[in-house]
Amino acid sequence: MARGAGFSISAIKSGKDNRNLGKIRPKLAAPDGLSRDKNMELTDLKSLDEGVRFRMSRRNSLVKSGYFFVAITTLFILWILYILFF
Repeated sequence: MARGAGFSISAIKSGKDNRNLGKIRPKLAAPDGLSRDKNMELTDLKSLDEGVRFRMSRRNSLVKSGYFFVAITTLFILWILYILFF
């Protein structure tokens, strides 16, 4: 029991320490004054479009390979059942 109580007190103390550190630390700010709007203005829309198309093609190929894996697994199970029962 004492072990649990000690752990509880230690957890409360570390929680208080973390809250106090949060008050001391400076708040985060965007470096060099860059904002999301400015970053979007600097992006190359063609490369962004190519990136999206690449991700979608990867997703579609993974979906197709998933169906292929399911088909091969099903055929393998049917083959084992055929060997066992016939």
